[in-house]
Amino acid sequence: MANKQKQMLAVWGSPGGGKTVTAVKLALELSKRKKNVVLVFTDVTAPTLPAVVSEKKLPDVSVGELLAAPGMTQEQVLKTCVPCEKNPYISFLGYKAGENVFTHAEYSKEKAVDMLVLLRHIADYVIVDCTSLLTGNVLATTALEVADDVLRVCSCDLKAISYFSSYLSLVADRKFKPEQHIKVLSNTRPYQGGSEYENSFGGVKYRLPYLPSLEEQAATLKLLEPLSGKEAKTYEPVIAAIAGEVFGDGK
Repeated sequence: MANKQKQMLAVWGSPGGGKTVTAVKLALELSKRKKNVVLVFTDVTAPTLPAVVSEKKLPDVSVGELLAAPGMTQEQVLKTCVPCEKNPYISFLGYKAGENVFTHAEYSKEKAVDMLVLLRHIADYVIVDCTSLLTGNVLATTALEVADDVLRVCSCDLKAISYFSSYLSLVADRKFKPEQHIKVLSNTRPYQGGSEYENSFGGVKYRLPYLPSLEEQAATLKLLEPLSGKEAKTYEPVIAAIAGEVFGDGK
């Protein structure tokens, strides 16, 4: 029997570790297959969508409204997705600028599951950018549980080691399948051998280098643009390899 095609990836890791950057670049990689990708931003403490797409181009929709509303239909989910102007294959789902944990009514895990199931029917691929602060974030914890794979992004710094020593216990339950997480060491710099960090994280499968151009893209709302030059050759093959492992070759 053939394995079921994987559709959903949850990206989780330490604060400032590069989760959002990695999620966006994976979406761009998948878009090369000319299939639809929905990128879900779960952070309501500091909404991510306005930091990726210019606020002037954002419609007045919010994943918080979708989750808090009674009932949920595929049409409602579609209306809440924000199309990417620069890439016809990518859409976003997230909280609006100015929203916080008190903006919308609380929602159940069942509502989060319903939304993620509907997204599987709407898109070829779904990438969920999970917030580092898991406590109280139902959407992020639900995504970690129901996603086909979890990419655990481990930043190459001491704070990341401290973060995981505290937070890994929260996903130790078998339903989260922590032993199957794909571990990535991010923001590695030339002066960092990485072996000490790899040992602290219990080994990693992929290493994403620190790139000044990538940092500039994130700061100037240009993450949806491709990288260029020599730096791209050290970064994009790793992203392609991760996409290939999670979602297959796309054929």
